[in-house]
Amino acid sequence: MAGESPIPLFKGRIAAGAADAMAHVLASGQLATGPRVREFETRLGERIGNPHCVATSDRAGALTLALRLCGVTPGDEVLLSPLTCLSTTMPIANLQARPVWCDIDPNTGMLDPQALQNQRSQRAKAIIHYHWAGDVGPLAALQAAANSLGLPLIEEASGAFAASFRGHALGATGSDFCVYSFYAVSHLSAGEGGALFCGAAASAQSARQLRRFNIDQASFRLPGGDLNPDSDIQQPGYSCAMSDLTAGLALAQLSEVDDTLVRHRANAAWLDAALANVPGITRLQRDPEAQSAHWVYALRASGRAGLIEKLHRHGIGAQRLHLRNDRYSCFADSGQPLPGVEAFDADNLCIPCGWWLSPADLTRIARCIATGW
Repeated sequence: MAGESPIPLFKGRIAAGAADAMAHVLASGQLATGPRVREFETRLGERIGNPHCVATSDRAGALTLALRLCGVTPGDEVLLSPLTCLSTTMPIANLQARPVWCDIDPNTGMLDPQALQNQRSQRAKAIIHYHWAGDVGPLAALQAAANSLGLPLIEEASGAFAASFRGHALGATGSDFCVYSFYAVSHLSAGEGGALFCGAAASAQSARQLRRFNIDQASFRLPGGDLNPDSDIQQPGYSCAMSDLTAGLALAQLSEVDDTLVRHRANAAWLDAALANVPGITRLQRDPEAQSAHWVYALRASGRAGLIEKLHRHGIGAQRLHLRNDRYSCFADSGQPLPGVEAFDADNLCIPCGWWLSPADLTRIARCIATGW
């Protein structure tokens, strides 16, 4: 509406000391992977509660490393929901593997453990679970299904920074791997960047080597600094290491990320109450043993297109979080019916709940929805 300030769905937050931190990195002359990356890995590991942290250039790189460590090779298959980000699915294709689409629980938007357990694939090497909109999936049941299938579980927590299950932050819940993103509008924003948390120290060590062409740093150079002709690379690696520039910004952002989480959670709790009895709105179910990061506020809305049009008319950001990835020609469609995906995809919607919202903004969002569309 005229005169109303826009309320964005996403917004990056820059810490007060970010500019000084970047200036310090630039003055150091160390811009590629160096001491700040190692410091960031240490501090992030302490924040999450798992020291086996590997910083990467982006979340797709982190996920590629996880898939590689799960043994995914050309022709293999990976089980996951089609309702996820392209950064989740493209690493599968880039490894020349194939996604096998699994059904979801339409009450949560996330993998249905029973549907997963019923999946039988001779070439499957891993399961990827995407934590929808910052909410936490049913990790105990998902891990049980993964164990039943004999497959490693990769948590894709790009929108769920420091969300927790049974008191442990994602990345320290016992899963084989967990991926975080530090994209521009993430809770911890570094413009880009990602992190892979590993369940074992040996996996983290392998990931650190793979992220830089699979070079063995201990033998790659001679004591004087010259290249060592006897240092071998038996298997190819990747170029997805985090730079010190990115790590410097990420370190500065760590100082405010907990405040960001508190604000998102408080705003989501306010919306929970405000939207509890609005006709046409269905709130998603959340695991009582988990605490969401509430990247955005996810819900289901009957007549979604009409509500989106009204919210946009009032300057309020709203959209479907992701399109079904099984609609893209680059992925082979299994043709398997997915009734949970069909139901959820028909009306899933995300609205703002971020740190930038004022009480007046929240009231405006709730009133716009509650008055119908």
